[in-house]
Amino acid sequence: MNISKINTSLTIEYLTKTLENLYLDRKRAKVSLQDLANEVASFANANGGVIAVGITDDGIIEGFNLYGTKKLNDCQKIVSSYLNPAPVYECELVNIKNQKDEDDNILLFHIEPAMNYIVRNNKDEVYCRQGDSSIKLTSDQIRSLEYDRKERDFEAEVLLDSSLDDIDLDMVELYKKKIGTKVSNEQVLKARGFLRDRQGELHLTKAGMLLFGKNPSVYLPSARVRVLKFEGNNFQVGTEMNIVKDKTFDSCLYKTIEQARDFINSQLREFTHLNQEGIFETVPEYPEFAWYEGLVNAVTHRDYSNSGEHITIKLFDDRLEICSPGKLGGFVTLDTMRTKRYSRNPQIARVLNELGIVRELNEGVKRIYSEMQRFFLKDPIYSEPDRNSVLLVLDNNIVMRSKRKEESMLKDNTIQDKWENLNYLEKQVLTTIFDKGEISSEETARIINRGKTTAVKLLNKLVDMNLIVWTGTSKSDNKGKYIIKN
Repeated sequence: MNISKINTSLTIEYLTKTLENLYLDRKRAKVSLQDLANEVASFANANGGVIAVGITDDGIIEGFNLYGTKKLNDCQKIVSSYLNPAPVYECELVNIKNQKDEDDNILLFHIEPAMNYIVRNNKDEVYCRQGDSSIKLTSDQIRSLEYDRKERDFEAEVLLDSSLDDIDLDMVELYKKKIGTKVSNEQVLKARGFLRDRQGELHLTKAGMLLFGKNPSVYLPSARVRVLKFEGNNFQVGTEMNIVKDKTFDSCLYKTIEQARDFINSQLREFTHLNQEGIFETVPEYPEFAWYEGLVNAVTHRDYSNSGEHITIKLFDDRLEICSPGKLGGFVTLDTMRTKRYSRNPQIARVLNELGIVRELNEGVKRIYSEMQRFFLKDPIYSEPDRNSVLLVLDNNIVMRSKRKEESMLKDNTIQDKWENLNYLEKQVLTTIFDKGEISSEETARIINRGKTTAVKLLNKLVDMNLIVWTGTSKSDNKGKYIIKN
């Protein structure tokens, strides 16, 4: 059942059952006013979202009855009392039944991302939403955020030459279906800030054009993805030109991602080998998740204000490269990109998230690493060429990766004698150690997609079987690794 007049996609089930994430947080009504204000600021300094006050972390509707009318009123005043400048938001009072089936209230804070300024609290502190929690930024992180805010104006700029005729109606209908609303096309685009009135005429913003335009590249020529396939491992020019495929995609972002994905899939190779059961097994050139997530991240987070550059994807015999215009956004660096998250284009990121494309909680980048490891490939390589673009390189291995490695490993008689007694995950970890030379418990957890405790138990079993050994001086030695036993 829908309970919000401001966001018609919000239901009781969503507010109580959905895991807290980049766009949703729950707070008990007993929350301190300062902490609630910090939470509102953190959403504004990131991608915006909804804070439900009066619901516990585990989804129980506690309401405000226990804490009185004064607390309810004070919570509604926190922005003016604690934050400067004030973010764009709406505080919605919702009548609801609490866990005791009594008439009660909760508050819904609907917060828009701050496009060209930073929201600070009354202590001059800056908070920013990261995954399912909010963090207090350091002075260096604040400076990076201040610099990045200059680029955020791009999404809100109005294209005065655009009109309703430029809207891809099928795309709007798909979006409405995803968020569960039946309001008119104009209403949903206006509500999300993608359609603006200028002197009595409606025009799309730049973000609106990228997300819902029929032909965005007419207004934004660099809004395209170019895929190039080469023969060999290098780019040749002149008489030795080695481009064998060259295709450009410039529809709205959702369709661009889907069309580019289908084309890349058609160009990648597959390898077949005979597995241990005597069955032919097909191995893709790269794990699809790795390159697809790289494509999604490039389209979502590139610097669209850089009008001279477009996204380029190059397919070589030995690698795949994805180059996206603009450096990493905000306070995210090459060293922290697996744990930190920041969207240069928060409106675009949110819509693509609602459409089911963009992932949250840094799952994407972390899983790119784990998928490459699972396929016995090198870790992805991220770099910032000239500090003006982000380059992702995925190396492949044209030989029969897993089969060749397994055959080589089984030449070790000790491993060969015990191989059949191992389960799938144990074989996967042992093969990885054989290939890389060593492994940590943290790396093992990522590879098997389990918790660290489970990973340690698995490794200890392999130690007890005299297949691997621990190189650390003690169990708590942070420099210790597991290696194949000689």
